[in-house]
Amino acid sequence: MGTVLLAGGTGLIGRQWMKSEGHLFDEVRLLSRSPGRVGQVRKYAWDPVSGYYDPAAFEGVDYIINLAGAGIADERWTERRKRLIVSSREASVRTILKALDETGTKPAMILAASATGFYGDRGEEWVNEEAPTGRGFLATTTQAWEKASMSLKDAGHPLAVLRIGIVLSKKGGALPKLMMPLKVGVASYFGNGRQYVPWIHIGDLCRLMTWILQDQKAGIWNGVAPEPVTSKQMALSLKNIFGGWMVTPVPAPALHLLLGEMSDTVLTGARVSAEKALKAGYEFQYSDLEEALLELKSR
Repeated sequence: MGTVLLAGGTGLIGRQWMKSEGHLFDEVRLLSRSPGRVGQVRKYAWDPVSGYYDPAAFEGVDYIINLAGAGIADERWTERRKRLIVSSREASVRTILKALDETGTKPAMILAASATGFYGDRGEEWVNEEAPTGRGFLATTTQAWEKASMSLKDAGHPLAVLRIGIVLSKKGGALPKLMMPLKVGVASYFGNGRQYVPWIHIGDLCRLMTWILQDQKAGIWNGVAPEPVTSKQMALSLKNIFGGWMVTPVPAPALHLLLGEMSDTVLTGARVSAEKALKAGYEFQYSDLEEALLELKSR
């Protein structure tokens, strides 16, 4: 299956992709600020801020996955943090493009991460990959991120951009945070609870990534399950699967006070369509939210 070079591989998605999908490829390599080895995976040095990379990382590479960038919800959105969120993503793409130019590497496919935040707050409207960008920091960030990634396509490299929704995993991301109130028997939704949550089981996301690479599916793809739910429906499903005795809202003013502008990550949403992937032949294992949660509970 060839050699994969993975940037941003130490995060939730990268770790799970290597665990569940890495064996399908001849070799998986990581770009890292700390070179060395993780089991059978070799880490090659790079520093996107300075543009440094180890040329050996790119030798004979067939596929590149770029997940690199500062965490969206890791810290409060100060102006400095917001600049870092955008600049870290742009810098990773610049360094990859520089490496490809200087080493002459011609991958069969590059998969660049993006996010469904691209669409902004869209209410009841179904949005597909052709929809314009929305408003707000998440939308402008993903727009800048994708613009940077498109420089790879402009340079002649086959490119797929995957707009990833809320990734459900017990090992990190949103789900453990959503489950915290269940320790006292409460499942919470945010604001009025009517905003849509474009979710995806991490197993489906990893398989979708491999499907894009294997079949060289260039273009824009939504990385979401076919059946998005509202924030209130998500809370009800969490209560049903993990146990709880009530569902209650977290008022929007309280979230604004606690999180500031970052409250947009839970108070806004989009009803994002997976129709393009379905029509192209991808088969989701987890289309129903409660089935996905049951599988995660069983782990």
